[in-house]
Amino acid sequence: MTARLWMILFVALAGLAGAALGLRQCEGGAPLLRGPQEIVVGRSGTTLVVSAEDAGTGLRGLQASLFHAEGEALLYTEDFRGDLLSGPERRESEPIAIDPEALSLREGSAQLRVSVRDRSWRNGFRGNETVLEIPVSIDLTPPQLTTEPGLEYVQRGGAGALRYWVRNAGGRDGVQIGERFFPGESVGDQSDRRGSPRIALFAIGVDAEAPLIVRLVAEDRAGNRASREAPVRVREREFPKTPIILSAHFLNGKVHELAEQLGLPSEDSVAAFRDINTRVRAENEAAIRERLSESSPKALFKGAFQQLANSQVTSRFAERRSYRYEGEEISQATHFGYDLASFSQAPIGAGNAGRVVFAGELGIYGLCVLLDHGLGLASLYGHLSSLEVSAGDEVQRGQLLGASGATGLAGGDHLHFALLVRGVYVDPLEWWDPKWVREHVGGRIENAAAAAP
Repeated sequence: MTARLWMILFVALAGLAGAALGLRQCEGGAPLLRGPQEIVVGRSGTTLVVSAEDAGTGLRGLQASLFHAEGEALLYTEDFRGDLLSGPERRESEPIAIDPEALSLREGSAQLRVSVRDRSWRNGFRGNETVLEIPVSIDLTPPQLTTEPGLEYVQRGGAGALRYWVRNAGGRDGVQIGERFFPGESVGDQSDRRGSPRIALFAIGVDAEAPLIVRLVAEDRAGNRASREAPVRVREREFPKTPIILSAHFLNGKVHELAEQLGLPSEDSVAAFRDINTRVRAENEAAIRERLSESSPKALFKGAFQQLANSQVTSRFAERRSYRYEGEEISQATHFGYDLASFSQAPIGAGNAGRVVFAGELGIYGLCVLLDHGLGLASLYGHLSSLEVSAGDEVQRGQLLGASGATGLAGGDHLHFALLVRGVYVDPLEWWDPKWVREHVGGRIENAAAAAP
């Protein structure tokens, strides 16, 4: 083949390659752009991330601008590196900040306009463009909180109830104690000049860290927050330290049996007890809190709780137990409930009206029933020998749940009874007292409901 023919072939191939490249670079497919459907901005501002994707020539750049009452503000711009060989790609923006103070924003409506272009040669080499327009609501007013007058006293390991009103919330509200949050619930569909009437049950955990400051908080959808110290004073108390002497019969019998039931090594009964009393106990407590994570927004209980009839108290709330064997301490635990003994396989009734959340085997608690009483209050019945209810059942005060027994990590036939408020164990002694329940909980719920228009 002559040099002239080679040149013609080269020019033809180059022309075809150029045409193919030109055809590719002139593709008309617009990029994809994804972001939130709406944005609510509070006093502390917000950030968002948008993602862009192009199946053709690749992404060229992204820009975001806010159009508000005072004008337009460029919030973000980014040029993406690329060349003629760039192809399909996907990218996420850096966090795009909307700062009301820096932008001098007023309350009201605004619009965020986000645009992305690809590397196409169309539109005068500016590329194909996709525009996303997102409505923005600017809310700079925090909620308002009002509490009823009077001072409430709550003991460590105890519970209480706060009645309050909130305006312009729409997010969440309730009681904050350290890292724990106890949500409030509505006790009326209508509001008065103070706002919507609310009630929150709360608890001071046995191991809650000082300072024990009880605060009412409310947040709106924009993240605006109101907070004020609640009229609550916490009384400290000491809990008993109780040594528990373990017998060889208990370790080689009950512990060995429970370890095999749980699929744990059972040859060394002391090691098995340590594992059950620490790791398994912690797993059981986590399971209990998970099952009780949702509660009826209305009070299902009424009045004081019913204690097991003709029962003898064998262990009290929040005992700090030291388990000893052959003169040595082998484990520790806190006993978060009351052990009540009557007679073998005594009938166990519901402490109050509620709904069965769980009924079945639960590790150290053996056959166990969990009842939800509404507003975050729940009761636990452990070591049962039989069950008469199933999850989902509605029960009344005193209704038969099962019979007492020695299942789980129990040394003899008895009932382990416990009460929890939003997953925090509280002293049942308070809830067995009609006067305490009426003055500290029931009366507040009834008064709050009655006060609602």
